[in-house]
Amino acid sequence: MNETPVLFKGTRNGLSIYTDSRADISAVKCAYEKKLKESRPFFNGTTVNLTFTGRVFSEQEQQEMIEISTRYITAGSIEFKGQESLQAQEDRRVADPFESLSGSEEGLTKFIRGTVRNGQRIYYNGNIVILGDVNPGAEIIAEGNILILGTIRGMAHAGAAGDTKAVVAAFCLQPTQLRIAGYIARAPEGEAEKPQYPEIAYIKDDQLVIEPYLPGKGK
Repeated sequence: MNETPVLFKGTRNGLSIYTDSRADISAVKCAYEKKLKESRPFFNGTTVNLTFTGRVFSEQEQQEMIEISTRYITAGSIEFKGQESLQAQEDRRVADPFESLSGSEEGLTKFIRGTVRNGQRIYYNGNIVILGDVNPGAEIIAEGNILILGTIRGMAHAGAAGDTKAVVAAFCLQPTQLRIAGYIARAPEGEAEKPQYPEIAYIKDDQLVIEPYLPGKGK
């Protein structure tokens, strides 16, 4: 278990919150509120379904978690599933690139707000979410997944510690170099055509592939 007693895992149905059954409830609430504060811009304007797993909450504790949730996000359905190990959740995941993206919370996530400019290098030992563009000459390196809510024209390296299940996704995916674990793809020569849809890059059959990211219309 990570040092934090709370992990977020995005799913197609909403947000799964894994809570450490060994941690004190006050530490769980504190960590949960901190992560919600950091993630609030990402969920702004959307309704999020919440599922709590990992520990059994009393009725009072459930109400406290609900109150914390509604301070920072618009919650849809809220479900408490009780004790379930993080490994059990991983075992239930479907092995396809779209599910890899929706399950992007394998650890901590760093949010970068604004444009990443030429000469900037950002490294993080978890997932990275960029709320803006990545300019040519900038480098984004993550041991987890990389999600860019904008255009990337710099370098992106996901799964930098060797995770071949990591993905890179962007509204406009036009990097000068794209890497996932030890796999590398470079931009084609000449002017690249701007994609019509968000795209996702992942490893398939020992190759780095890029496909349109169309939830509900994929595999």
